[in-house]
Amino acid sequence: MELILDTNIYRNLITGKNNEEIEQLIKHIKETSLKKNIKISFPINSAMELIAHYNDINENEKLDCRNALKLLVEISTKIEFGRLKVNFIPPLNVVLAYYFFETEDIYMRMYASVITIAQKLVGNVAIENTDNINDDVDLVKSQIEFEKNEIKTNYENYLKSINSGNVEWTYFEDKEKERVEYFKSLRNGQLSFLVAQSFIERAYTISGNTLTKDEDFFNKVINFMRDFCPALVMNEFLLEKIGHSVAALDSVKDKRWNTIIDISLIFGTLYNPKGDDKKLVTQEKQIKNAFDVCGYEDNLINLDDFLVLMDIK
Repeated sequence: MELILDTNIYRNLITGKNNEEIEQLIKHIKETSLKKNIKISFPINSAMELIAHYNDINENEKLDCRNALKLLVEISTKIEFGRLKVNFIPPLNVVLAYYFFETEDIYMRMYASVITIAQKLVGNVAIENTDNINDDVDLVKSQIEFEKNEIKTNYENYLKSINSGNVEWTYFEDKEKERVEYFKSLRNGQLSFLVAQSFIERAYTISGNTLTKDEDFFNKVINFMRDFCPALVMNEFLLEKIGHSVAALDSVKDKRWNTIIDISLIFGTLYNPKGDDKKLVTQEKQIKNAFDVCGYEDNLINLDDFLVLMDIK
């Protein structure tokens, strides 16, 4: 079994614990997972989110994220032949490139560097004189915002297509007829079909391949929607906000855009060419709902399940 923990699971596990207790927890999880043949992977998205808060101005937030990052790194890192080894869960862009073309995307080197940054921040790898670790932290923060903006741009293009080229997040606010039609297209899957197409178009773009929208392309859309159904359902939660004219979506700093991080983590979890027993560990109700709706409930467990599995009292 392979487990992928989301950001809040790591934070929940370290809440209220001092350094000694966290070290004991790490030791216990590593020993238990080894005994039960459970592999705990290194989720790039969760690591990026914790690294982004490494220098948070809120002291409690900073401490929690640093401790959570330590937990993430330590329980997913092995030492083989004197070298650190992790099994990492890739984010969205990497998954798209692998899923369609079995190639690495143009951001792979940057994502791989996240592992090194995390190892340095927790002290497993020495920080060299030439390193500027604070710049690295800022770079990770910028990448998260960039990825949110990628999805946001897709939605903006949709809004432009229905509003004479203008982006207006409150477009449906005073348009009852259009709003009804919008939610109808959301419920019958038309909008998710368009979103799936946009993901596939991105896969072609980042891989440098030419896209032809023929019958084979639309078969790819259907297969993609089946294989990553929970991620597309999570997208629908954002699409609902557009229908409800949530003006705050104008900024990727709005907390609703954090759904993008969840979506990327879900893609990494569900990309499973070897058919391994992979499970996402989360407490998020929206994610659970998305997995349940799609019939993927066996690919998810909650915090209580994890505690039982790890024999944590």
